[in-house]
Amino acid sequence: MGVKMDKKEQEGFNDAKRSAEEYAKDKEKTAYLLKEAFEKAKENKGALSKIWDDLMSLFRLLKAWRAGEYTEVPWQTILFAIAAVIYFVNPFDAVPDFIPGVGYLDDITVIGFVMHSLRKNIEKFFNWERKTQ
Repeated sequence: MGVKMDKKEQEGFNDAKRSAEEYAKDKEKTAYLLKEAFEKAKENKGALSKIWDDLMSLFRLLKAWRAGEYTEVPWQTILFAIAAVIYFVNPFDAVPDFIPGVGYLDDITVIGFVMHSLRKNIEKFFNWERKTQ
């Protein structure tokens, strides 16, 4: 069963995908995005408990790719992962994050959609992580 986004979530994710290539081409910009995203995630860990492991997986994937440690990853996977992080960091996404109780529901949906879409490449990353530990 796939994860489906509503129209506003899809529009927001499409906007994030358009920005993702700019981030992917500038690894310092990617590093700043990851730092910002991790800080936001730490501050909101309780609200993000449903997707915490998935979000941390995306962060680790992007960090390893950025550092040149994990290179066996398709460009489209990087763009989707960066787009999900951009969407997460954006406070004015489909449902603004500051709305108590529901502010992260759209982020949860988008992260779930991306993780489902990238499932095979995420599994390859997990296998790579296990081998390098």
